[in-house]
Amino acid sequence: MNTNDVLERLARDVEPVTPLPRPWFRAATWLLGTVMYFGVMALMMTPSTDLVANAAGRSFLLLQVAAIVASVAAAGAAFVSVVPGSSPRVLAWPVATVGVWLGSLVPGTIREWSSGAVSFASQTEWPCVAMIVLGSLLPSLGMTRMLRHGAPLTPRTTLALAVLAPAGLANVVACVSHPHASRGVMLIWHGSTVLVLVAVAAGLGASILTWKSLRRVG
Repeated sequence: MNTNDVLERLARDVEPVTPLPRPWFRAATWLLGTVMYFGVMALMMTPSTDLVANAAGRSFLLLQVAAIVASVAAAGAAFVSVVPGSSPRVLAWPVATVGVWLGSLVPGTIREWSSGAVSFASQTEWPCVAMIVLGSLLPSLGMTRMLRHGAPLTPRTTLALAVLAPAGLANVVACVSHPHASRGVMLIWHGSTVLVLVAVAAGLGASILTWKSLRRVG
């Protein structure tokens, strides 16, 4: 088969392709549905009076805002990462925001550790771990489905971000429904749970986000 035959076949078999919406629009669409999902979950798990009381502290609110910002940055970076030609610098946003979020827990953790004010080995935080793991599962699957319409250029990083975004929001629900006075407990239990989920997702990324899966979805 010569070059002219190849070009003729390509021209004959070509099909129109609808371009994907802009990454930040897709991220906003996912975030809207996910926030509604977690909002309903928080209302189901916590009476409305307790929701107000649990979110009353300024320090508590700042921590949750930091987690939400990290989730938004991760969602945006995930959708940008499947667009060919996008700047890799966008990946710095979730790294920086997660650093601020978890880093804000470190000073309180050090103080508690030095004073022996709390036992970090407490088993009472398994409900929060389950909330973060199970609560983030459905939104993670939804984002992964959306990401498969893009190009799997960095599958490990992309899937890690697709898990980080809902895990950060699930952490907020866990904190609101079951608040902790201890910063150390939040860092050890919540932070480690989120990081383990992200690490597992990164390990599976190359087998889930593939060019073969792109052709099936497209």
